[in-house]
Amino acid sequence: MPAFANVAELEKYLSTRSYITGFALSQDDVKEFNALSSVPAFATHPNVFRWAKHVAALTGLAFKVGGSAPAAAAAAPAAAAKKDDDLNLFDEDEEATEEEKAATVARRARMEQARKLKEAADAAKGKKEQKVKEAEKSLVVLEVKPWEADTDLEALWKEIIKFEKEGLTWGQTFKLEPVAYGIKKLVLTCTIVDALVLMDDVTENIEAMEDYVQSVEVASMNKI
Repeated sequence: MPAFANVAELEKYLSTRSYITGFALSQDDVKEFNALSSVPAFATHPNVFRWAKHVAALTGLAFKVGGSAPAAAAAAPAAAAKKDDDLNLFDEDEEATEEEKAATVARRARMEQARKLKEAADAAKGKKEQKVKEAEKSLVVLEVKPWEADTDLEALWKEIIKFEKEGLTWGQTFKLEPVAYGIKKLVLTCTIVDALVLMDDVTENIEAMEDYVQSVEVASMNKI
């Protein structure tokens, strides 16, 4: 469902914004564009008109005003890509009327005022002050199952913990637990810095020892 109950709400929302979310075209813009049965006229909804025209230019979606026949934004994606560095959301074309140009200037002024107000509010709340936070860590328990019952699991453990990566610390011990048919699994631990280590990197390194390792599972992963 669209995020706006009607076009009037969308018009008010876009009076101080270039896009639905953030500062670049996103799927939210495409979603709201597709929710429009047609683009309202500039005279009644100038902000929606400008926004819809821009979305159509970047995506190639059909741009129709007030139920008229769709007019595809021909070659718009290629042109947008070529001029990406110099793109101006409110770049007036040659057919823009004085009324449209005046509305663009007024909208720019409103957006600039809104930006300054937001920066002032953020500063007041201290959102711009960077605080050093202790890195979040997780304690991970891994279970490694070998192919054969006679696999030297201690030697396998020593081989596994040779893998080094920033933010990864291996536990100093391991244990063996029975699985079936005389086969035991190797249970070991490691501590990771969440922002630096992906568990896929760790497990894939162990799985690469395919002559000895049948499977690797993350038994548990808890914040510490």
